[in-house]
Amino acid sequence: KLDLKQNIVSKDFKPDKLVRSPLGIIFLDSEKRRVGVWSKDTIDIRGGYGTEDAGLFAPVDIISNQLDVFILDQTVNRLIRYDAQLNFISSFNLDSDNAFYPSLFSIDNRQNIYIYYPELNYIYRSSGFGGKIIKFLDLSSNFNSDNCLSDLAINNADDLALLYKCNKTVNLFSQSGKMIRRFNTEIVNPLIILPFNSSWLIINADGQIQFLDMDPIQLLLEGGKIKDAIIDNNTLILLVNSSLIMYEIINGI
Repeated sequence: KLDLKQNIVSKDFKPDKLVRSPLGIIFLDSEKRRVGVWSKDTIDIRGGYGTEDAGLFAPVDIISNQLDVFILDQTVNRLIRYDAQLNFISSFNLDSDNAFYPSLFSIDNRQNIYIYYPELNYIYRSSGFGGKIIKFLDLSSNFNSDNCLSDLAINNADDLALLYKCNKTVNLFSQSGKMIRRFNTEIVNPLIILPFNSSWLIINADGQIQFLDMDPIQLLLEGGKIKDAIIDNNTLILLVNSSLIMYEIINGI
């Protein structure tokens, strides 16, 4: 267990999301609109509210893809691209018809971007980074009438997994938008879904985890709540309050 408070350069930095980059773990503080890369036991903090290219208005999600880091800025409907040192590279305006305030996104191996708009209950997909954005999945009419998507993720085969918290299900789709399979999970109020080898890991804020087709497990969080989680090789890394808790995954966990 690592306590982030011991390594943060500003006590006002309270991360709620994290990703793994080639240089270390990158944290996002959505409320303060800042990002920080943690390497060699220190955190270098960047960003903040502003109108410049690298400024953030309402960051809601963060993804690490290959050598770069992407942040979804909800209010201005755009993606911001950084290198692994959090230097600004470019931004991409999500100009789609009547689609505003995205909340989640992911990127496949071809750099196609999948963006979820909760007000429409639609997933849009771009043709590469900066390419044309088109409607990909209408979740209201075809797959789940309840607007309760809590997370989405893409595995190495470019399958798209959608996690629903209200009915505790996972819908798995191919690149063409065809549903491959529907899973049920025993996790209450599932929050996060992560690909792991040929399976998927479901996590909730209270530390319940479950690999699909396996029994759930309760992790000990000492009263904390999970804000975010990633898998780095065979290590499950949990952001719990202001601490990192790590578990080695062996035949499940």
